[in-house]
Amino acid sequence: MVLIFVVSSLEQPPLPMPEFEWLTIDKLYHFIEYAILGALVARALVKARPSVVPARLVWHVAAVFSILYGASDEWHQTFVPGRFATLADWGADVLGSIGGVLGVYLYYKKKYF
Repeated sequence: MVLIFVVSSLEQPPLPMPEFEWLTIDKLYHFIEYAILGALVARALVKARPSVVPARLVWHVAAVFSILYGASDEWHQTFVPGRFATLADWGADVLGSIGGVLGVYLYYKKKYF
């Protein structure tokens, strides 16, 4: 989360951003970083269970937490000169978060069931 915040604070992202009509490679970066975040949050909650979150809610809490962090990151970018927030970026964050959580869910489902 700190890494996401730091990169979002930069005026110019350190990665190249070629555009392909409405879709930019930037959306892929958003998807990947939030898939990683969603997976890490889900794994942390699974390992912390049962004291933190009830077992049946782990996946929902991990996804919602990651999605809300994505929204806060987009909002944060509105304060950075040269950066702006878009719904498309947040949409990529949402899909990445869900994908990361789903990946961890499927891993644990296969491993333990």
